[in-house]
Amino acid sequence: MLTGLLAALDGASGFQGAIVEFKRGGWIVALIGAAAMVGRLLIDDAAHASLWRSFRHVVAAAIFAIIAFFVTFQWQLSAINKAIVQGLAGALAPELVDWITGMIRRKLGMSSPPRRRKGRKKSSGRKRARPKSAKPKSAPRGRRR
Repeated sequence: MLTGLLAALDGASGFQGAIVEFKRGGWIVALIGAAAMVGRLLIDDAAHASLWRSFRHVVAAAIFAIIAFFVTFQWQLSAINKAIVQGLAGALAPELVDWITGMIRRKLGMSSPPRRRKGRKKSSGRKRARPKSAKPKSAPRGRRR
């Protein structure tokens, strides 16, 4: 994968060719990646899904699909195989971001950020238990109402 990027950046003509192809019709890969992420979000059962989170994932998918376009530009693959690679890069964008940031954090010796709680803990519906006293109660209490 890296060799394709290096080959595209090897000379000015290779990179210029990639830019020209991107302007001519390569920008569609951003739509392919975004569509792959929208499809993934439609089948996602995440309880913490929000409109802002979904928007961020779709934008990240479009960016990763564009990166995949430039990486695969000089590969000797058919157009459909390149489209599959670009779509998969878009669909896997959240995992790729997590993996890349984890690798950078490990290389820099940083610890992972603490996980935040997602709001208040829900009550079980029961009243809180009374604190234990030092003296045991001798007489049993009556029925609760």
